[in-house]
Amino acid sequence: MKASLLLVVFLLLARLAQAGPVTPLNLLTAQSQQKVKVEARALGLGPDKLRCVLTNLTGQELKLRVPPGLHFAADDAGAQDIFTFEQKLLVLAPGASKEVPLWAFCMEQHDYSPRENGGYALQGLAGKGLQPLGDSLQKYPGLAEYYGQMFVWSLSDGGSLREVSVDSKLLRGAKNVLAYIGKVTGRAVPRARASNDNRPSVKTFSKRATLLYHSPTAQVATLKVYDTDGSEMYELLKDRRLTPGVVHYTVGLNSIVDIDETPVYTIRLLSPSGQVLKEVKVDANTSEQVTEPEKVVFNFPFEVKNLTRNARIRVRLTDGTLVEEILERKYLPPGSFRMQLFFNHLYPSGTAFVAQLETADGKVLSKQPVVKVEEAPVPAPAAPAPAAPARRRR
Repeated sequence: MKASLLLVVFLLLARLAQAGPVTPLNLLTAQSQQKVKVEARALGLGPDKLRCVLTNLTGQELKLRVPPGLHFAADDAGAQDIFTFEQKLLVLAPGASKEVPLWAFCMEQHDYSPRENGGYALQGLAGKGLQPLGDSLQKYPGLAEYYGQMFVWSLSDGGSLREVSVDSKLLRGAKNVLAYIGKVTGRAVPRARASNDNRPSVKTFSKRATLLYHSPTAQVATLKVYDTDGSEMYELLKDRRLTPGVVHYTVGLNSIVDIDETPVYTIRLLSPSGQVLKEVKVDANTSEQVTEPEKVVFNFPFEVKNLTRNARIRVRLTDGTLVEEILERKYLPPGSFRMQLFFNHLYPSGTAFVAQLETADGKVLSKQPVVKVEEAPVPAPAAPAPAAPARRRR
């Protein structure tokens, strides 16, 4: 009996030895085979800022490998896509979920940083030569903390490279990464040198800023970003058609700067002639505080005695400054009118406005103070009439 039991144990051990260790399943393969559900949200950029919840959709235990070099796309079209370089190994019980924190870098330099709890979708391995960079950063994690973002932007956005100063233990890795980037981009790369004090040579500047502008009339505008010296860095929007009203632009200001640099950037909205319509300055201490426009609903009764061409209803300040052209009519027939209109503005609460009916040449036909009222409710659609009863044929 004992001999038989020993034989069974021996055979089981032999079979296990033949099977060998189980190779973890690549997360991308598991996702494509619908074995794992991947849900991701971002808390910003940096260590452990991307939180991935992995759910085992099978009835078996899964050993998974999260590879380096993954591309996650933002649900928000204006937010940056992100790139991860860390490898993670984990085991998921049948039907179980586990949160995996990952380190994320920005892949789109001119978009804004992820919003709090912004949703992300796993797209696969990153392109533009980034996936091999992920392998290198996984191998040399000490490079990622200070230079990872610079390396990513150099590949994804053509960003410039600056001298790399690292611990002597990381010097070989830094040279290898720079050589790889030079090979992929065809650009000259700076040197890497050993540092005695382990002080990095650069830092990452990343801010999200908002520009609000009240356009009084329909016009064309261009949005540009300027550096500390006033030189144009890049153009975000060119010859964009603005309708009358408040426009809202959210801009990502992201750059690699010298470790001791204190940059100040300027966002400018410009007319076709170069006139500055609105500008916002941004530095490291700028906080994103957005003043929400105030909505003003008002009634505007008026009377027209003669046929009027190109009539306009305009809201102005009491000193005559045009706030917004609200309505334009090519022809306005004689008669009495009562309109409920509205506009949004960025002036201090309590600012006095006047509404005017004007001709194209500025002649005032009617003028009265703007008095804020409650917006008239939108009437509910009428219920359909009941169908007539069917009649028998005689």
